[in-house]
Parts: sequence; C-alpha cells; structure tokens
Amino acid sequence: MKKIIAYGIIGVCVLTIEASVFSFLPLDILKPDLGIPLVIFTAFFLSPQIGLGTALITGVIQEIFSNAPHGAMVFMKISLFLIALFLKNKVYIESKYSFSLICSGSVIIESFLFILLSYLARGETGNVINILLYTIPNAIFTGFFSIFMYTLINAVNLKFFSED
Repeated sequence: MKKIIAYGIIGVCVLTIEASVFSFLPLDILKPDLGIPLVIFTAFFLSPQIGLGTALITGVIQEIFSNAPHGAMVFMKISLFLIALFLKNKVYIESKYSFSLICSGSVIIESFLFILLSYLARGETGNVINILLYTIPNAIFTGFFSIFMYTLINAVNLKFFSED
C-alpha cells in the first residue's frame, strides 16, 4: 500500500508538471505523455497491484486535465497496464533505451485505442487524421522523456524501496 501511494504521488506530481509546463508550448507535437513511463515501469518492475494502482491514479489525473470522452484516459491507462503485464514475461527491458522503445510503442498503441474508443463511444471519426498526425512525434518525445523518467523512477525505487 505504501508503494501504491508513493507512485501515485509521483504520478500526480509528474502529470501536474506535464499539464502546466507543456501547455505553454505552441506546438502540439512537443507534448509527451509522461504517465506512460510510470505505468510501464510499475507494470514491468513492480507487483501487479502497484501497477494497477498507478495506472488507475495516472488515468484519473489525466482524465481531470484532458478533454477526452469520460473514462477514456482511465480505460487507456488500464489497457496499457494489462498489455504491459502480458508482455512482462515476453519482453526483456535491459536498459533505459529499451524502456524508451517500449514507451514509444505504448504511445502508438494508446493512440489506436483512443481512436477505437472514440469510434465506439461517439461514432465519430473526425479526429482520426489529427490523432494519426501527432502519434509519431508524440511517441518520439515520450520515448525521449521516458529515458529520464526511467532514471528518476529507478532512483526513487532504489533509494526508498530497496529493502522491500
């Protein structure tokens, strides 16, 4: 329970910084999703309970800051958690660079999940071109920032939770 709360607090801090700092950038392609590295890290390296709690907290916080359909961000974060949990025994993350690659791929998966959910919930396909246009640049920037997130989360995990 202590780890879920700690990673939830990290998620709230990171997503608040993401919402406040990256909202001032004039280009939409320079806005990474900093919740994905947190969800992927907890799914791959920590217990499923901590990963699910982190995915839920991250999804709720992004739900507050987003203009997405109700429940879409929570659904996508939990879906990414379940996909990462499935891949946990099949994919080996050996460095922060392979972690970055997984996070970049997760952005692409999340974009396609959002298109599918938007189509099923609202029956609209108006934003598909817009979403597809920004998917690759967002994946690149999320992958870039996930290198730093991996280092930060790993340092927090080693410093405060190494005895668990």
